[in-house]
Amino acid sequence: MWKVVSATGKAAGTHVTSGDVIYLVNQYGSGTYLDTNGVSTKSGAKYMVSATATKDRGPGTGKWHIFGKTSSPTDGRIRTDDIVHLLNDYGSTNGGFLDTNGGANQSGAKYDVVTSHYTDRGTGTGSWKVLPSN
Repeated sequence: MWKVVSATGKAAGTHVTSGDVIYLVNQYGSGTYLDTNGVSTKSGAKYMVSATATKDRGPGTGKWHIFGKTSSPTDGRIRTDDIVHLLNDYGSTNGGFLDTNGGANQSGAKYDVVTSHYTDRGTGTGSWKVLPSN
């Protein structure tokens, strides 16, 4: 489970709006940040993605722009069950879109996670669904 935290100082509990800049904080253990880290060798990928202890391991590597595909009503807010795309801020928003890309080599893992030039490099590979928190 990942917690959405504003990277621009919006107060906790404030609605997330399409285009906001956020951090994604993993809720396992002490909490780590989703981060781009190194060039990926996967076909169609830009950067590898990992979880790191700090908000930004490098300039903008842990910041993500969240874009809603659509929502109802169409007021720009991101809601439960919305599909979103996440654009990394590394290199002034040139870090690519969060994307699954092929099988993972790590034990217990299903897919590698990287960034891509495209919102959906393949059918749904870069589409993420917002689920309610537990």
